Amino acid sequence: MHTTTATSAPGAATRRYLAAMRNRGPLSIDWAAAPTRHKRYPGAERARLPWAAGDGSVLGLIGELLRDLLGMTRLVWSHHLDDRGEPQGRPPLLLTGRPAPSGGGLYPIEAYVAAGEPHLPAALYHYNPVHHELERVRGGDHVPALTGLLVDGPVADMAVVLSAVFWRSMFKYGDFGYRLICQETGVLVAQALAVGGRLGLAGRACLRFPDGEVDRLLGLDGAREAALAVLTFTLPHARAGEPPASSRAGELMSQPAAGESTPLPRAMPDGPAAALHRACTSASLGPSTSPDGGSRDEAGSPELTGALRPRLPAWAGRAVPAPEPAAGAWPAAGVPRRTSPLAGYRPVPLMEGALGGVLVAAGGGYPADLPGAATGPAATALCLLSLRVEGLPRGAYWYDPARHTLHELAGAGQVDAVATGRLLANTRVALRGAAAALVPVGDPVAGAHLFGDRWYRMQQMEAGLVAQRAALAAAALGLATRIHSDGANETTDEVLGLVGTPLRSLSFLAMGTPPTGGPLVARPMPVLVRGEVMPTPATA
Repeated sequence: MHTTTATSAPGAATRRYLAAMRNRGPLSIDWAAAPTRHKRYPGAERARLPWAAGDGSVLGLIGELLRDLLGMTRLVWSHHLDDRGEPQGRPPLLLTGRPAPSGGGLYPIEAYVAAGEPHLPAALYHYNPVHHELERVRGGDHVPALTGLLVDGPVADMAVVLSAVFWRSMFKYGDFGYRLICQETGVLVAQALAVGGRLGLAGRACLRFPDGEVDRLLGLDGAREAALAVLTFTLPHARAGEPPASSRAGELMSQPAAGESTPLPRAMPDGPAAALHRACTSASLGPSTSPDGGSRDEAGSPELTGALRPRLPAWAGRAVPAPEPAAGAWPAAGVPRRTSPLAGYRPVPLMEGALGGVLVAAGGGYPADLPGAATGPAATALCLLSLRVEGLPRGAYWYDPARHTLHELAGAGQVDAVATGRLLANTRVALRGAAAALVPVGDPVAGAHLFGDRWYRMQQMEAGLVAQRAALAAAALGLATRIHSDGANETTDEVLGLVGTPLRSLSFLAMGTPPTGGPLVARPMPVLVRGEVMPTPATA
């Protein structure tokens, strides 16, 4: 009889990674080793994208989707501040800003687009955010090849693959960068679904696929850069009900791919993160995968959903109705208004309706291949730190999205202890004025028996997704937010009552009223040139 060893047990790589992150020391950063923050295919044929979908064309929709996902959309006038929010006296900078937040502003995520006739020549493209254009990586219709590799084989007219250039984050954050990369992927999934919904594109997030096959299809080596998520979209006036074509991945991979810019980034350094990533890529895709690639369970089955979604804990106190959401708390409306303040918040109470809107946005369902995601977060639960909220006593709460209720976890005296945890100086500054903090929580190994170590990656992505949906809803109401990853620590867990349970805090989103002035001013990027589809000379 086969006996599973400790090293091969489901979730073993996750446990080793978590232990290493608990015991990690201070950062040691070699800024000379920093890679570029975007990649290019210099010799590739290129198609310029429209900046907006104003002309009603499908190409305009694709251009606006990618612009609001990873494009250079803002001009940011920034003064240098130290970690306490104090000016350093250095000259200010004029920077280009992107639509979604990134850990350390390093932007490790790239986007590849598979699309075809009649909107573009059928090919796999790489999105170049600096020039807002598509670079042709390899010819051929990659949409059926990609969808044929997904566990549920969705019908789609376009696929967007989000990949991670690991060294772009890990040169600064080391192994902790892998957690940031996974959460940032979830942030961008939330962003893409919100923007796609605004544009009338039916989107779906796919987190379960054979990593090696998708990487090879994209021409990625899996060590320097690897695919982490696939987004599928149905375009307007697209075919309806047509089953996906059979995958011709092998035929497509036999064609030469365009060469990427050099020098190439370094591969992920060996260590706990690399071991976890290898375990994620070799893990099970989950119980819905049959030997022939078909589906044999329903995504929202009670058995799976009950096993994965954290339940209201026994120690939770009395329930109070959560505030009704304010009008306008629509995540897509917050995309152009999102801000991440560098110097904290004004100590202004959060209105009840604003909190209700944030909770509904974060706790709602979303289209994905995670079991149960259609009805709400499938791998995480939401806790709230009420610091200064109109009508809600200061304290910690567990949010039940099904009943739209808040359950008491800790009182005012206990919640103050969050500020005594292992926090960076800018997080302490933020907590002085923040009105509330949203804390996604979950069991890092609860789904390991179904998905292996891949569960860690999927759960971290969902944590990023719910945080970004909350951030966008807050921005739509004129509020500011910032993810402080260091806020997810042992002290926060203790305040929430998670110590001694399998649950852990996964992320930490502070929110409040932005300063009226201050060191950061952002403006939308002006449109200088009307985009159009055209080949451009193959120059660097």
